[in-house]
Amino acid sequence: MEKSFKSEIELLRLGEGETFHGEGILAITKALLQSGVSYVGGYQGAPVSHLLDVMVQSTDYMNELGVHVEACSNEASAAAMLGASIHYPVRGAVT
Repeated sequence: MEKSFKSEIELLRLGEGETFHGEGILAITKALLQSGVSYVGGYQGAPVSHLLDVMVQSTDYMNELGVHVEACSNEASAAAMLGASIHYPVRGAVT
């Protein structure tokens, strides 16, 4: 069963001057958002697949920030998304 990160996702909204406390995947997600990432692609078999779970479960917040989240079917499609970031002015992350 997939873990729900619903309550923890609200912590991602903390801003400047507020202290974020969260488990590893949420801390990585917060860091990605603060770094200016504009899309995240991943697949469920990824070594850190919970990162994709958090991103997918926080779609409303990602939309507010202008971050596109793409759940890919395999490594090749996730890698293709990362390759596209070389040619477009976006910062991406692939899990």
